[in-house]
Amino acid sequence: MKLIKKGATGLLLGLGTLFLVAGAYAPFNHSISHEERVSEAMACLLFGLPITGAGSCLAWSLHRQGRIEVQQRLQSIFHQQLKLEQGKITVMQFALEAQLTAGIAKQYLDEKAKEFDATFNVSEDGEIYYCFPTVRL
Repeated sequence: MKLIKKGATGLLLGLGTLFLVAGAYAPFNHSISHEERVSEAMACLLFGLPITGAGSCLAWSLHRQGRIEVQQRLQSIFHQQLKLEQGKITVMQFALEAQLTAGIAKQYLDEKAKEFDATFNVSEDGEIYYCFPTVRL
């Protein structure tokens, strides 16, 4: 379904752009009368704007869907790591598991630490880790 949306987005944006370019060129086409130039420009704009708008909406929808999928993937990895490590997680562990840069992984964990009132500790080997409160059932 995502592939179809991407294809439709490309098609709509390409076709809409073609109409808009034709509409922008129409006033400079001196091989036709002034009235024909105006009507051609208006027709191209009337077709091009909605088509380009529809393509833009689809592109925005795909972008938002991609961001949601990334957030869900990160949340899943975060919860798996917390479960495996009994509430303790390092930036390096999370970055490697989620395939993120250390800076982005730290930013994500800092946000989660604020959300869940996590603390920070230092291991015997000097590694800093987040301690998230866990509930044992």
